[in-house]
Amino acid sequence: MENNIFFETLKKEDINQYSNMINNVFDEFVGKDYSEEGNNIFKNFIKPNNILDRFKNELNKFFVAKYNNEIIGVLEIKNNDHISLFFVKTEFHGQGIGKKLFQNYMETIKDNNSIKIISVNSSIYAEKIYSKLGFNKTSEIHEKCGMKIVTMEYRI
Repeated sequence: MENNIFFETLKKEDINQYSNMINNVFDEFVGKDYSEEGNNIFKNFIKPNNILDRFKNELNKFFVAKYNNEIIGVLEIKNNDHISLFFVKTEFHGQGIGKKLFQNYMETIKDNNSIKIISVNSSIYAEKIYSKLGFNKTSEIHEKCGMKIVTMEYRI
């Protein structure tokens, strides 16, 4: 299966699929830890028209993993240095897809000396995953707009 997985940047015509995949994984793992307000804010953030708005900003980067032309993993970067979305479909967990998405992003910024820290507001579920990638906690679990998060950072 691994040979059939490929990595690329998001294409405009894939935004609906990108949104749907995130929504499904969010519902399965993250949404239960958020209040109704947090769920509503997140669901609004991943609406295709809002993704398209972010897509148009050149400081934002969108990486995807595909299997049989279906998006199975996403990594969205805001302002070159903040992870705003990072999801892998359940049946592809544990196969290194998230790690490869992160490595692809790191490759794009390797010559950018102005980026020293990459930040993320991790869900409770994803904290272990970010730790494996080399992120360190900068806060304990707290609630922000109805979302339970742990702020973390990766020092380059």
